[in-house]
Order: sequence, then structure tokens, then C-alpha cells
Amino acid sequence: MATVEQPKKATKRKVGPDRWEDWTKYLAKREKPVPLAKLIAVKQAAPLLWALPADVCGSATEELLAQLRSLKSRKANDAGEIVADLEQWLESARIREASTPFALEALAWAHALPVLTSLLPAAPWSQLVDQLVSIASDAGQTDLSTAPLTQQLLAGELPLTLAYLLRELPACKDLAAPAREVLSHGLTELLDGEGMPHSKYLSVARALLACWTRCHYMGRAMPRNCFTKDAKTQYDWLVRQSLCLLRYDGSQVLSPAEDGASSSALFEAALTLAADVDDDEIADCLLPGRKAPREPRASLPSPAATSEWAELAVLRRTWDRTSDQLMVSYANREVLVELNCGNETAFSGICNPELRVDGKLLQLENAWEEVCWHSDADLDYFEIEGRFENGWKVQRQFALARHDRFLIMADAVIGDSVANIDHRFTLPLNDGISFDPADETREGVLRGRKPIGAVLPLQLPEWRAERVDGSLEQTPDGLRLQQSANAQRLFAPLFIDLKPKRFSRQLTWRRLTVAHQLQILPADIAVGYRVQTGKRQWVIYRSLGPTASRSVLGQHFSAEFVLARFPDKGELKQLIEIE
Repeated sequence: MATVEQPKKATKRKVGPDRWEDWTKYLAKREKPVPLAKLIAVKQAAPLLWALPADVCGSATEELLAQLRSLKSRKANDAGEIVADLEQWLESARIREASTPFALEALAWAHALPVLTSLLPAAPWSQLVDQLVSIASDAGQTDLSTAPLTQQLLAGELPLTLAYLLRELPACKDLAAPAREVLSHGLTELLDGEGMPHSKYLSVARALLACWTRCHYMGRAMPRNCFTKDAKTQYDWLVRQSLCLLRYDGSQVLSPAEDGASSSALFEAALTLAADVDDDEIADCLLPGRKAPREPRASLPSPAATSEWAELAVLRRTWDRTSDQLMVSYANREVLVELNCGNETAFSGICNPELRVDGKLLQLENAWEEVCWHSDADLDYFEIEGRFENGWKVQRQFALARHDRFLIMADAVIGDSVANIDHRFTLPLNDGISFDPADETREGVLRGRKPIGAVLPLQLPEWRAERVDGSLEQTPDGLRLQQSANAQRLFAPLFIDLKPKRFSRQLTWRRLTVAHQLQILPADIAVGYRVQTGKRQWVIYRSLGPTASRSVLGQHFSAEFVLARFPDKGELKQLIEIE
């Protein structure tokens, strides 16, 4: 608990800026509060530089943060230059709109206040305090839902910082309570109850973690913590979820790779606050620069996660930096996907289905909805559904196999009557990733620095010599699967083998006959496939119409979706069945 003792000579009259010489001496001698960089006991702690948004990196804002951070090395004869910089900033602050760069600048000036007393006269210093208090007081008007990071920085962290550093001043001390309310509200509103940020806020999720981590450290040293009990629980969960959202290089999924800069110290500081044994071991497995255990504990929580509220799913094989990982976001009527394998991001970005019926491009009529999630020792399975015009719908399936190391991504297009269906979706290939098609067959290999995965368009014939209304090809937008049919329903699956040593040997697939009561069924009722890569073989079955008991390869399936492996010996090993 932080307390500030006044000097004995100040017992009758409190020291303040109105007694400037005494005030500067008092601030120079006081032991608490400890500056934030010292409060956070991690190497190379530069807390305001953690997880800077892309629009701040390399900007005048970042330059100002660096300048104010090095104030202690400035000399008294630099005061004129500092006053000029301050006057310029104060003048612009009166007319600037609330934004993240502006908020970070205000925070940098706030943290510099104690040091500035030795470099500035009383008037500009007091003017800066008044301006920062005014900014913090007015920031409550910023909308949390439209500008969450800016709102938390200006209406939460800034007033808390002023209350932490200058609690001797009533105008600053009184900001602690509203700051606590704003920060706690932000944590409980922007996270799903288990620390997962809503997918529409992923672009600022790590910067929010940085904001809340800085606040948490200050709050622990204040008479009253800055988080409510529920908010503190959300923060602890957020640390875990932030680890789930890591790429191999430490950057965050579904964001520019450079957004991962300066995050190692942030995670170290956050893990110290969370103080969770599982989180520490997961961090050892995932964070660059940390020593991973030879074999993670089997008792660690699942590496996969989904949140219907956050409109986000994480399909992941293991707690390992090189693990195959698929991210799916479906907020704002857009599907975003990202596949990470080893140290490569194969694709990342928007992957909406494009559906034309009888020549008309159909629009999505409502938000995508989660319809199924399953995770076990064999695989993670996730399915969402979107409803389009004229009663058509698309059910998108994802299955990431753990031991078998493959990904299935498929769209089931379902209508009320027969029509000319033209359907396509495009995997947004990452920079440096290309699709290398086979010469005589329709599969191809995704290549980066090394081969990543073999892509099989299961509904298309394997051999190019066989004509079909469909294609799998690389376009300027990515890898596009296109299929057409005159039918009531259509299934468009991709099978991606993620084990290069296996698919480099043997690779083939067949469309299977599906029968019901000795009658062969058309492809808009049910489909089946047999896939072989290397020595591994699987069977995939999908019912598009009403379910019934049907035979495929001598097996009888009555479910909507079945994925199974052919064993070396014995019976078919079922990986998942969706009824």
C-alpha cells in the first residue's frame, strides 16, 4: 500500500506547486510512489512502448515517448527546449481529437511530471497538470465500443497515472475512483468472461493488455486496487488467452507481424501479475526466447478454445511454438482465417464464401453463427452457418487433426430447390507463400521457405484429364476453390495435409459412391471421399439432405458428418461424428 509522508516542516501547511522550491525538493526526496519502469521489475522495461499500434510505430508520437523517457539525462540548461516542446504540445492538445497517439503522448507527459519539476518553472508545469487533469476528466465521453483502446488509455490509465504519481494534489487524487470504474468496466465489457477479447477488437487486444498491465502494477501500490474482483479475474484469464493468440515469432494472430514488437517484456510483466503455474509453462512453450520443456505436462489445459460471444475460435494441435494452428474469426459478417504451421503463416485474412445462384450474387442476410464445437484428443472441430438471400445458407466446417496433422475446410451450400449454383472461396495466402500445382492432377503444394501443406480439392476429380465445372488455382487474391453444379445443394471441401514428409511420398483421393436402400445417391444428397497421403488413409462422409442410414465403402453412416481413419489392422477408427 503506497503512502506519502510530508516533510516535518510541512505539518502546518502542505507542500504543493504554490511553494515551488519546497515542492521540487519534496518530490526529489520522496521514496514513493516508485516510477512505473522501476515498479515493473523486468529487464528492459519501457512500459509505454509495449505493443505500440502500427500507426504509432515510427511516428512523431513514438519519438516523443522516447524523448520523455530519457528526461533524467537532460540538464537544467535544456529547460528552454523542453518548455518550447511542452508549449507546442499544450497548444495542440486543446484542439486534437481523442486518439491512441494523443493518449500515449498524454501518458508520457504524465509519467514525466515528477522529473519535470527539476527542469521546468512552476507555471508551465502547473499548466501541464491542469491540462492532463482536464483531458482525463473529459475522456469519459469517448465510446468504449467504437474506440476501446483510446477510451481505456484516456479515461482509465491517464487518470490512474495522475492519481498514482501526484496523490498529494486533490485534483489528481480524486481521479482514482473514476479510473477504477472505467478500467474495471473495460475488462468486463471487452472480454468474454474467460478473458477472450471479442474478435472485432483483436487489432488492439495486445495494446489493451499493455494498458491494463501498467495499470495493474500501479493499482497494487495504491490504497485501493484499480480493478474490481471480477475485473482482476478477467485480467488473469486475458494473460492465458493472449498466449493462445501467439504466432511462432511472438506476434499476434490476425494482425500485422510487426505488432509483436516490444512484447516480451510485456508478457513477462503480465505473467508475474497472473502468477499461474500453467500460464508460466505455456509461456515457456510458446514465447520466443524462453526455454521450452521437452514434453509439456499432460495436465495442461487444452490449447484449443472457442468463444461464441467473441465470435472467435482457436484450433491448435499442441502447446508448442511450431504447432499447427488455425484461427477463425466471424464478426461483422466477415470470416477471417489464419493458418500457422511451424514458423510460417500460410494464409491470413478475409475468406468469405462467394455464392451465385442462377447468375445472381447472393448477399449474407445475418451474422455468422456458431453451430458446433468439439475438441478432444483426436481433433478440433468447428462449424459456423451463414444465411443468404432467397433461403440459401452456407455451413462452413473446420477440422484440425492433432496426431494425423491435416486440416479440412469445407463449405456446404444448401438451398430449397434446384438451381445453377456457382460457389467459390479464396484462402488469402500470406506474403511469400505460393501454390505449386501438380501437372497432371488437381492437387498442389503450398510453399513458403519450405513445403507447408498439400491441398486436395476433394469434390473435383483427381486427374485433370477428366472435365469438371470447378477449379483450384492461385489468383492475385490467394488460393481459390471454385465449384459449380445444377443442384439443390453443393459441398466444397479442401483437405490440406500438413505433414510434408508424408505427402511427398504418395498422395491420392477418390470420390466414393454413397447408397441408400441399394440406390446410388446424387452429390446434392450425400458425398463421400477416400484420401490417402503416404501410408495414412481416411474416409470423409457428409450428408447434405435429411440424414438416413447410408452405405459408403461397406460402412453404414446415419450421421450428418463423419471423419474416420483406416487402421493398419482392425476396424475403422472414427475421429468425429456429427449427428
